[in-house]
Amino acid sequence: MTRFPPGAVCVVGLSKAASQNPITRVHQSLIGSFVADPQSGLIYDVQFNTICRITSDFIASQLLGMSLYTDLDEMVSRIQNRYFGDSRRAITVILRDAAAKLRECQARPV
Repeated sequence: MTRFPPGAVCVVGLSKAASQNPITRVHQSLIGSFVADPQSGLIYDVQFNTICRITSDFIASQLLGMSLYTDLDEMVSRIQNRYFGDSRRAITVILRDAAAKLRECQARPV
C-alpha cells in the first residue's frame, strides 16, 4: 500500500469520453483519481480508468510532481502534445474538474 503525506486528499475528476471510445463502452465515463496536497496542489499520485494500464501510466508520468493550481496550463499542454488517444479532450476536462475540486478542499476549514 502506498503511503501518502499527512494531509493529502484524494479528488476525482470526471468526464464523458466520445461515444465511439472503448472507455465509454467499458466504463461509461473517464475518471482520474488524484492524491494531492490541498495547499500546494502538488500531485503525489494519479490514476485513470483507462482500458490499458500503460495509458494510465503514461498520463500519470506527464502529471506527477506538478501542481493542479500553478501547473494546470502546462499539464494540459503536455496532454495535448504528447498523448494521441481519443480521450485527449476528456483528460483535459478531468484536469480542470480535479483542480476545481481541490480548490474546494483548500477552502474548507480543517
